[in-house]
Amino acid sequence: EADVRLTVVRGGQALPGDVDWVILPGSKSTRGDLAFLRQQGWDIDLQAHWRRGGRILGLCGGYQMLGRVVVDPDEIEGPGGESKGLGLLNVATRLTTTKRLNERHAVHAASGCGFHGYEMHIGETNGPDCARPFAFVDGRPEGAISADGRVVGTYLHGIFADDDFRSAWLAASGGGGSALAYDAAVEATLDGLADHMERHLDVTRLLKLAR
Repeated sequence: EADVRLTVVRGGQALPGDVDWVILPGSKSTRGDLAFLRQQGWDIDLQAHWRRGGRILGLCGGYQMLGRVVVDPDEIEGPGGESKGLGLLNVATRLTTTKRLNERHAVHAASGCGFHGYEMHIGETNGPDCARPFAFVDGRPEGAISADGRVVGTYLHGIFADDDFRSAWLAASGGGGSALAYDAAVEATLDGLADHMERHLDVTRLLKLAR
């Protein structure tokens, strides 16, 4: 996106102080990665970002981290117990043995925009902020939004690959919407790579060797 600057923050770096959104991505080990986040001082940076009026989006494991507590009584991710969350969403998560893996068609609560995504997570998240859902899936509320509207959590992955949702989200964030066709761009890139390989490699011989 021409008017978007995305910064990936590595361990040992501070969160930038001049960003509009901080995005906490998914995790295969929510409690372990939450502990790592605190070791970097990012919990302090997130609080400072929020106090300055910044916005935060948590995706899946990032959503779980934003709540008050993450509980793992069945030792799914390691030693059982509970971890204090970041406290930016009034929700609590209990890790469960059931893993959800589903394609989803959802409607963004704020914009009314329909979009596609998918769920891939363990755990159930509940609390007062779930009364303000991020989206509706099959008519059911999904995700949570803080009372001030600046902290958002959802279990839906792949949302920014949907052109309609990405455009609506960028426009609501003060940007100019989106003029990109994500799926078409991916196909064009893969076709270009295949053409490049055809020109510079003996693909027929490579496939014969592979067999």
